[in-house]
Amino acid sequence: MIDYWLNKLIFDLQGPDGKDRWTNGRAATIDEYPVSPEIRQALLDDDFAVIQPLVNPYLMRFYLLICGLGDDGSIEVLSAMHKDEERANG
Repeated sequence: MIDYWLNKLIFDLQGPDGKDRWTNGRAATIDEYPVSPEIRQALLDDDFAVIQPLVNPYLMRFYLLICGLGDDGSIEVLSAMHKDEERANG
């Protein structure tokens, strides 16, 4: 299930000041969107496992990069999540 406001938040971070807003004012940025308390906490904690199932894959890749994981780190996180999903689905 996709969460509209979470996706909107991440989409908006693609703007020219998005990385700065996220890096220097994450809580204030999150407060601009009506996300649930669980999602808010996941964003603050970089809990990618909670966020990933709710986000468009392209936005998730961007989100991992803006969180500072870089190409290798973001690919590693996404690959691990994909493998976990495969195991869960048998």
